[in-house]
Amino acid sequence: MRHDRVMSKGAGPVGDGRTGGVVHAVVLAGGSGERLGGVSKADIVLGGRRLLELVLDGLGPVVSGALVVVAPGSVEVPEGCRRTLEDPPGGGPLAGIAAGLDVLPEPEGPDELVLVCGVDTPGIGALAGRLLRALGEHPGGDGAVAVGGEPKPYRQYLEGLYRRDRLAGLLGRVRVRDRGVARTLRVLDLVEVLAPVQQCRDVDSPEDLAWWAERLGG
Repeated sequence: MRHDRVMSKGAGPVGDGRTGGVVHAVVLAGGSGERLGGVSKADIVLGGRRLLELVLDGLGPVVSGALVVVAPGSVEVPEGCRRTLEDPPGGGPLAGIAAGLDVLPEPEGPDELVLVCGVDTPGIGALAGRLLRALGEHPGGDGAVAVGGEPKPYRQYLEGLYRRDRLAGLLGRVRVRDRGVARTLRVLDLVEVLAPVQQCRDVDSPEDLAWWAERLGG
């Protein structure tokens, strides 16, 4: 049975609640960006920086393990990141997550975590520490996921922190291509972290892009 726990709206520090295991990250950057005219979201520039760079830098203070970017070869990936892509491409974000997990280094212990996010989430840096703290305060949970959005908040599974073994175990039991992320990951026991729009809003439409450009610079 899943037991959902809703956390405070306050950002708070990473603090004493953080877990002690290695934290990896899987950044999904293989989408088609259809609603933005087919552009590569990873290469959108906000405030003079590519979205991919903004996201990776935001994750830096939290990630202690591998950084995996799920993207085609046309996307330039910073040195030190692992690159992969589901085969064949176009299998959807769940297939991308599975591909990212497949190229992580061998586990060093049972407490490893994986932060999963889209490349179109420039606010993930402010959210990542909160997810880590929330899961550390509920050590029995399978992960922590952001809850936000307008007009009604909902679970943002692509802004989530998951226990590596439980996420990999689940994806190893299902067909991952062309399968919904929410449909699959909702069976996990996830701590819910309420997130304001400036932390969880993605860049999915021209309106979203304009919203972020106003805050970060076009």
